[in-house]
Amino acid sequence: MSTTPATPSSQSLHGLRLVVTAIDLEQSEHRGIAVYSKGVLRALKRAGAEVWLLTQFDPPMNDLRSRRIPKTTADTVFYARVLEGLNTGQHYLSQMSLRQRLLRALPIVKQWVSPVLRARAKLNTLFPQRRYPGRSLKCLPIRELFDNPYLQTERLDYLLNVDGLICADDIFVNSFRLANQKPGEVLEIDLQGFDGLITTCPLHIRPTTSKIFIQTVHDLIPLEYVQTSDHVAGFARRLRSCASAGRLFVSSATQRKFNTSILPTAMEGAEHHSRVLIQSPSLQFPGDALDWEAQMPSLKINAEGKGQLQTLKPGGYLLFNSSVEPRKNLLFALRAYVESGIERHGIRFCITGMLKHDAYSASVSRLVSGHNSILLTGYVDEATKRHLYLNALALVSPSLVEGFGIPVLDAACLGLTAIASPSASHQEIQALHDFEQHVLLCSTLQTSDWASAMRLVTLKQEQQQAALDEQASRRHLIRMRSDRILRYRRYQQLIDQSFDTTICELIQAESGPPPRSHTPRRLQVAPRAMS
Repeated sequence: MSTTPATPSSQSLHGLRLVVTAIDLEQSEHRGIAVYSKGVLRALKRAGAEVWLLTQFDPPMNDLRSRRIPKTTADTVFYARVLEGLNTGQHYLSQMSLRQRLLRALPIVKQWVSPVLRARAKLNTLFPQRRYPGRSLKCLPIRELFDNPYLQTERLDYLLNVDGLICADDIFVNSFRLANQKPGEVLEIDLQGFDGLITTCPLHIRPTTSKIFIQTVHDLIPLEYVQTSDHVAGFARRLRSCASAGRLFVSSATQRKFNTSILPTAMEGAEHHSRVLIQSPSLQFPGDALDWEAQMPSLKINAEGKGQLQTLKPGGYLLFNSSVEPRKNLLFALRAYVESGIERHGIRFCITGMLKHDAYSASVSRLVSGHNSILLTGYVDEATKRHLYLNALALVSPSLVEGFGIPVLDAACLGLTAIASPSASHQEIQALHDFEQHVLLCSTLQTSDWASAMRLVTLKQEQQQAALDEQASRRHLIRMRSDRILRYRRYQQLIDQSFDTTICELIQAESGPPPRSHTPRRLQVAPRAMS
């Protein structure tokens, strides 16, 4: 895939009002698709579009309505609750009033509350909301916020590229419920006043009034691999819904699989366009990184089960930066690490994924407990992740199947060795630029192949350092990190240009002739506190 097309005009989408789904930005961990979502927001804003974010966080306001709080005050609280949900990845739960608490304390009420709540939840599952009319949406123009604390938080930095939020209560949940239960019934949303909807993952959804509709397809993994948590029939229906929209694919392999397995079974699709894009790298180095981050003597990090901060020497550890689930094949990489014997050379193994409450994570935990050289950091912030990449000996990505593989792309952009499985997406990354010099594809059929690769990168580093005294070694380390930062910035710019161009091309292809200027309908803002 080429990564050097002409850069799109900075105003190529000027005049378009586009809505992007926030489903993966609502999760507690921001992983691959969240990184992709942020890239889409940046690309649209750079191209001059007005960008709105569709969220299912629509927090309750009953506690304020009962106290007759003025509307302007309630609006401020509503903004805060929505942004708190995005910042924590959790729905806001309103507190009960004193009257509600007193009623709940009565035995007869207490007896019936739980059954009623369970029944209501069951009904919501069996009969999900199918239509979201425009009047039910709450639109929050966050550009109007003054000195809001949430706009200063690191996790919500993507809001710099967002003009407003659209709140639609449980819209993604209901999209999944419809896909899981009812063939043929697609969730409909009225986005009158907006030109288009772009989903960042397949959804069983259809905008009723927007001309542009684009869905993103990352992979077909739940259809190909049993050990996933997705509802298989529901996922298949969500993929079929993509046939009636323009389509963005994160790899040529995903496009090929979709065209083979999904498109022939769908009635629509031929009249819509599709593109394959290269995702933006995920790391963001600050302006003074060469002066500070390139000069760091060591890295200290929290690790589960360790009583104190752990010191990681530059070049002294392998990095696994993915979620902990069977298809990511972490256990295989850990067994290869133990087999390689490089822990006796002082090389550690750092895992940034969160363990889950399942059998696979339990197996990982048992293996880790027997090796002090293996560190479980859990989810790390962006700065820590950046430092871990910058100072690693190599990245390991033994995934059995991938949609794309952001960790491998990040490593290749840095010039950091990536020991990776030979999945089709990793092969596509290896074929870019000079990445074949840094992406080492190894079969996952034998741990011995991976053990050999780990020994290879370890011995190569030892040979480089053997002829250096302490001062020369220090200079070599600073130069290596500086080279990585400069290289990363260069490739990040090239890939971002390609990413922007691809998205703009598809939007323009799906929109047809340039849109006429229009006066959008007046949007409903935060809910009233008083009737």
